[in-house]
Amino acid sequence: MNEFKNKQAGILFGSFCADALSLGVHWIYDSDKLAKEHGQITHYKTPGTHSYHPHKQAGEQGHVGDQALCLLNFLIKEKAWNRSRFMEEWLGMWLDYNDYVDGATKTTLGNVQNQTDKTQGGSDSVEIAGPARIAPLISFLSNSSEEEVVRASVEQTMLTHRSKEAEESAIFLAKSGYQLIHGANLLDTLDETAPEWALKKADSVLSEDTVDAITKLGPACSISSALPSVLYLAIKHGDDTETAFIANAMAGGDNCARGLALGMILGAANGQSSIPEDWINELNAAKSLYQLLEAAS
Repeated sequence: MNEFKNKQAGILFGSFCADALSLGVHWIYDSDKLAKEHGQITHYKTPGTHSYHPHKQAGEQGHVGDQALCLLNFLIKEKAWNRSRFMEEWLGMWLDYNDYVDGATKTTLGNVQNQTDKTQGGSDSVEIAGPARIAPLISFLSNSSEEEVVRASVEQTMLTHRSKEAEESAIFLAKSGYQLIHGANLLDTLDETAPEWALKKADSVLSEDTVDAITKLGPACSISSALPSVLYLAIKHGDDTETAFIANAMAGGDNCARGLALGMILGAANGQSSIPEDWINELNAAKSLYQLLEAAS
């Protein structure tokens, strides 16, 4: 595997593996309780009946990861990005979905009922979930231009998250992911592409350990908290993908959505080869990820 393909695969497996690693401890906000009850999260765990994902198994994706997987399967099938056709696919996934349904999804599903153009019904959500789903697009379009990747990523995001914050985050993740796949340096890329406000917040806690830093930044779903937390983890553990993903899981809160975004950045920077083989092999969606990589080649 040459370096480009290593990173093209890395952005995909990084995003999905970091999400799956956090699934078993998703939305536990008490980090001490998380550590006491679950220990160090170094492998996939089944969430359990008292979690937000009672029907999930170890190695599966969270509810946002499932939407990223919907996008991935659409790209495998269609071999092209088209927001109208994808919106039909996205709407269809909820007909028999048996996991958590987030607020942005509920709002979007309600909005589109009375609209002819289903692509214009997105919520005004400022949560990171919308832009965090774009790893399949960046990987699939990585042989295209950066402008095309950014355009498609913003289109995907705004189908459900029509806020300026979500659009800004999608542009950042698309630009940084694309540039990193094509060999750019991690820290330079983050300095050049990340929103200045988010970098400042991340920099302000760099001297602290992960749990304390993310507690201060905010472990919840909002971009105002989640994006600086992702940047903190990417800068703090930039050359160690495994440690970064474990630290993200152990910090609790919305570690799944953070993981999807963090996995894109470090997967693209360090490649698939930086991700533990057992995480790749035990990922439920691994076969589909390889199918997308074949379609993108």
